[in-house]
Amino acid sequence: MVARLVPGIEAPSLRCETVSHGLFDLAADAPEGGTFVAFHRGRHCKWTRNALKELDDRIGDFAIRGIRLIAASADGRAETERLKEEMQLIRLPLAHSLDVAAIAEAFGLYVTRDSGEPEAPALNFEPAQIWVRQDNRIGAVAIQSGPNLWADVTNTLRGIENTMKKFPERGAGETAA
Repeated sequence: MVARLVPGIEAPSLRCETVSHGLFDLAADAPEGGTFVAFHRGRHCKWTRNALKELDDRIGDFAIRGIRLIAASADGRAETERLKEEMQLIRLPLAHSLDVAAIAEAFGLYVTRDSGEPEAPALNFEPAQIWVRQDNRIGAVAIQSGPNLWADVTNTLRGIENTMKKFPERGAGETAA
C-alpha cells in the first residue's frame, strides 16, 4: 500500500549512498532544523537540473536555519556523478541508486513509466520535497505529479520557517465523514 505522509507521523526509513558525502541516514544525526529531502527525477530532466542548482547555490540559507539537505534519485552512481559535474553541484549531497518502487511506496511518490524524454530511464519517480523535523517526524510535504512543479527555494524556506516557528503542521486533521 502506498503511504500517505501526514505531518506529525514518523518519517519512512531513508538510508542511501551519496556521491561525495558517504552514507546518508534520515533518522540519524539530524540538526535542530531537521532535514529537507528533495526527491528528483534524475539527470535527464531539465526541471531537476534547475532545481538542484538552486538548492546547491542556496545551501547556506538552509544551513543558517539548522536544516540539512539531501537530493535523492534512482539514477545510478555514474549518472549522478555526471549530473554533479555537468551542473557543478559543489555542496549539495546527492543520493543515488534508490529503488523506484520502494521509495514511491514508502513516501507516496508518483511514478512515471517511459516518459519519452531523451536519456530518461524506463521508470522514475516524480519530484517531492519533504521536510522532516529533528525528531524524525514529518513536518511538511509537497509531492508533485509532474516535473515542472518545483517550489522555489525562497518559498520553501519561508514555509519551513513558518512551520518551525509560527504555525503548527497542517494537513494532519481528519476529514468529516
